[in-house]
Amino acid sequence: MTVSKRTEYGLAFLLFLSKDREELVSLRQMAKSLVLPYRFLGQIATSLSQAGMVESKEGKNGGYRLSENWGEKSVFDLIVALGEDKRLVTCLEDGVECERAEGCKIKRVWQRAEKALQDELKRTKLKNL
Repeated sequence: MTVSKRTEYGLAFLLFLSKDREELVSLRQMAKSLVLPYRFLGQIATSLSQAGMVESKEGKNGGYRLSENWGEKSVFDLIVALGEDKRLVTCLEDGVECERAEGCKIKRVWQRAEKALQDELKRTKLKNL
């Protein structure tokens, strides 16, 4: 399993803002400090804003800051907010019929592994990172 760049950058975005929660930080400043692509970070910021994890203010003195309840969100919430909540393997996706399902010996292993991973990500609050 690979964590996507979108998730990795989303975590970096939130952790950067957590250094000074009251201060508005411009996207350009953040992209430069984190050495991340400005446009891609903008897409991530929009997703996190829509999910209520960050607040944004437009204009000359605008920027982003953490919302009040950001720390109560989990790493799993972040992954979902960024649209990256993909299944561990294709056969676990909703509506997917596997032609090898009958007699499959590994699907239960994938289900347990995915559940364990999701449980850990749901348990891990952003404020604890």
